[in-house]
Amino acid sequence: MKGRLDFQVVPALATLLVAAYALYSSLYWPLRTALFPRAIAIPLFLLALIETVLCLIGSEKVREGHAVDFELTTDVDPLIAQRRTLAIGTWIVGFFGMILLAGFPLAVPIFVFAYLKLAGREGWLLTTVLTATSWLFMEGLFNRLLHIPFAEGWIFSLFGAT
Repeated sequence: MKGRLDFQVVPALATLLVAAYALYSSLYWPLRTALFPRAIAIPLFLLALIETVLCLIGSEKVREGHAVDFELTTDVDPLIAQRRTLAIGTWIVGFFGMILLAGFPLAVPIFVFAYLKLAGREGWLLTTVLTATSWLFMEGLFNRLLHIPFAEGWIFSLFGAT
């Protein structure tokens, strides 16, 4: 049925609304502050708009088809796959928590170090080089070159450190 509103359009509409809100809220921000949200929100808005239109006016054949021929691996035990999924999900949530607590510029190198040593079991040389590289990238690109201010972490704001 052409133009039928179904549940496939809900995620597309939700994404469209989030992107529109990000664009709207950054309208009166200084250019440097608004650059990153706009660089993400504009393509996201356009892609979500296309997806919404395709969901609303697309044919049944397009809606029922798969965009990518995707098949999960069959040579890994499902229990191991679930453990791996839980582990990486925990790392992601931990990274977000670290961003809240320490702030983005410190969370990146701390996360790189922790992930390489604990999950990757990498040697000290590689871990140190990649951690230093991530810190230099965050400090050099975002702080020194682009002068992008990141919010300080909760720990620093709690103790009044700047």
